[in-house]
Amino acid sequence: MKFSKYLLTSLALLLLVSSSYAQKKLPGSLTMEKLNGKKVNLKEYVEKKGKITVVNFWATWCKPCKEELDNINSDYLEDWQNDYDIEFIAVSMDNSRTKPKVQGVVDTKGWDYDILCNPDNSAYQSLGFNSCPYTLLLDAEGNIIYKHTGYKSGDEEELEEHIAKAAK
Repeated sequence: MKFSKYLLTSLALLLLVSSSYAQKKLPGSLTMEKLNGKKVNLKEYVEKKGKITVVNFWATWCKPCKEELDNINSDYLEDWQNDYDIEFIAVSMDNSRTKPKVQGVVDTKGWDYDILCNPDNSAYQSLGFNSCPYTLLLDAEGNIIYKHTGYKSGDEEELEEHIAKAAK
């Protein structure tokens, strides 16, 4: 009886530890679209750059998403690019019905991001998130080293701490 208790406890711990390390890289099957409609594989797109990369999933209908992207663009992006040589990719999760609004929002906001779209919303399932904004930080080898869901003012400082750590 004691042995089975220890075995069960050990298996539970192993499952817990392995699930926290489950997703270390972007899935190879995740396809995005550029604003011109050209399809790109997100993993290859990021790995080609060979830089620390922030991938932020957002939508035109998501007020916190736009607030986060506005704040990063106006207050952080240039410094992060200069200090840490990062790439920043903003992936719209707008579906095919709302995707035509993406270009207008980007132009109006004046965002200096690399913009991709995921109109089939496959990123939700592939990456295991269910709401925007959702942020991933990848090291220069394409490993996912930080994940964050939601946005509140000040989250940029936490993200920068992780960026700085990755840049060392």
